[in-house]
Amino acid sequence: MNVVPFPMDRSLLFVDDYYSTNVQPSDYSNPSEPVHDQFWLRICSRAAGFDPARDVYDAVENQLKAPALDLIGRYRNIIWTYSSENNAWSKMILFTPESQVGKTGKHPVNYLPMFLLKGGHLWTLGQGQRGGGLAAALPQAAQSFPMNLACEIAGNRSDCNGDRSGVRSMPYRDYCVTMLDKIDGIFRTGGGMPERIKSHFDCMSYMLRDDSDPLTAAHPGFPPRIDLWTEVTKPGRYFNPEDSLGPGGFTFAEVYDPGYWMERTAVRSQFCFHPIYSMRAKSEFSPLNDAAVALWVTKYEHVVPEVSAGTGVAAASFHFGFPLWFFRRSAVDSVVAVVFDEWGILIPQ
Repeated sequence: MNVVPFPMDRSLLFVDDYYSTNVQPSDYSNPSEPVHDQFWLRICSRAAGFDPARDVYDAVENQLKAPALDLIGRYRNIIWTYSSENNAWSKMILFTPESQVGKTGKHPVNYLPMFLLKGGHLWTLGQGQRGGGLAAALPQAAQSFPMNLACEIAGNRSDCNGDRSGVRSMPYRDYCVTMLDKIDGIFRTGGGMPERIKSHFDCMSYMLRDDSDPLTAAHPGFPPRIDLWTEVTKPGRYFNPEDSLGPGGFTFAEVYDPGYWMERTAVRSQFCFHPIYSMRAKSEFSPLNDAAVALWVTKYEHVVPEVSAGTGVAAASFHFGFPLWFFRRSAVDSVVAVVFDEWGILIPQ
């Protein structure tokens, strides 16, 4: 038995798990490493107690290993941003279905639910295409979308009489997500599947705040609309909406509990599922139009952390199924203000 102390004596840890190169692509399809660092250090500097020389963990510099549990235990709040591949995130949250126990190799213990249970606050976000995002919890063979976490954790099924151990996976149990879908991914085939076209159809044009959710409606500080950053939509840039060479909109996003598939399979969202933003697809006929892409994580919002220094605050956590870097800076600043205010660490401006 190992006893790991959780003093939570520090304010904010930034886990940089977003793999990028040192050269900025001319089409702005991704940020370079220096540009991405600058973007997030500016954000984290708005948190009281944040020290960039101490409170940054770079996964690449640590051979794509997740931060050790004793380091996590020093913090009350964590931002963890990841890329769609070459990251520690996917190793951390990978879930072994009950029917596959003994068939897979060892992988790190997922301590993030433990951190939440102790009253820590977590903001996870990053590239959600293909097998990235919360879908990283799935075995690779099960990464075909849309998929029901409760009964398709081991692969797509026409019924829910198979392996139901997915209810214990972090996306379902802790984040309250029932159904995962993608803009850019591998899609299931068969009856009931509508046409799925990434280019100029399913891709995202912008996001709208989901005021149908009472928790979101109670936080008007979230901007009502979030558009892509003008730098990534200029002519010749990868996400230019009129460029026939690109997707015609944003594709690096993961989608949660999409209505078209929830209705088709007669499945309801969990009571703790609280969307913040829904996407507006390039085509209003896309099955992903109006689907959730950002969430409150409320399962442990009532827990007040026992801290050895500072103040313990009971608060919700957050998950965004896309990287913030690609979006308009004024809207990003407003989102950060709401999150940090919820956590009690926002420095007044």
